[in-house]
Amino acid sequence: MKHQCRKCGVYVEDGLKNCPLCGAFISEEEGKSIYEFPKIKLKTAKWLFMKILLFISIFTVATVLVIDLAVNKKISWSLHVIFPIALLWITVGRSIIKGFNARKHLAWDFAGLIALFFYIEHFTNTASHHWAFNLAAPIAVLVWATVLEILYFSHRSSKDNYQVALTRLFVISAICIGISFLWLKTCNWGWYVCTARGLVDVLAMSFFDKESYSNTLKQKLHI
Repeated sequence: MKHQCRKCGVYVEDGLKNCPLCGAFISEEEGKSIYEFPKIKLKTAKWLFMKILLFISIFTVATVLVIDLAVNKKISWSLHVIFPIALLWITVGRSIIKGFNARKHLAWDFAGLIALFFYIEHFTNTASHHWAFNLAAPIAVLVWATVLEILYFSHRSSKDNYQVALTRLFVISAICIGISFLWLKTCNWGWYVCTARGLVDVLAMSFFDKESYSNTLKQKLHI
């Protein structure tokens, strides 16, 4: 006489206690399957992994600082180790811990990329050319805006978040024009392009999605 496995539905010969396919006990009274293993909680495993990485990061930073101060009596080359570690935690680590969505993840990634440009400019003795501010940062902002536009059309259910993000980039670009004139007494074409691009986004959202965009701005500005 054959019995049907209560778990996978396979017919099992009489006399067998376990299903030969999935390992489940034929009778519920027998207990759990001999092939069942304790489930690992992914959240617990993730936090354990992050704690290990945090310990390694802190230990590395402390070690290079001690060596640098002991040898050079000041902080010099150790910054080349500390900065990348800090940048990874600010961009990747923070996103993993907080569980950011794609929009926030991109925001931290591009902000970290711009910080990296300024770091390279400073330590390559090219800070006087201001290429990080005049060229690299505007290009990063333009790419950032393009990715946000693609996500805006792809995720219509959360379009209000992307509307706010695109508006913020427009405001940031306009502010950078003011910073250029106050700091450098002139403004490179990069921030003009970013501001114009942002203005087009704002006008497009105001024209094609007026009601949603207006409600989003009122909510964010508490009007």
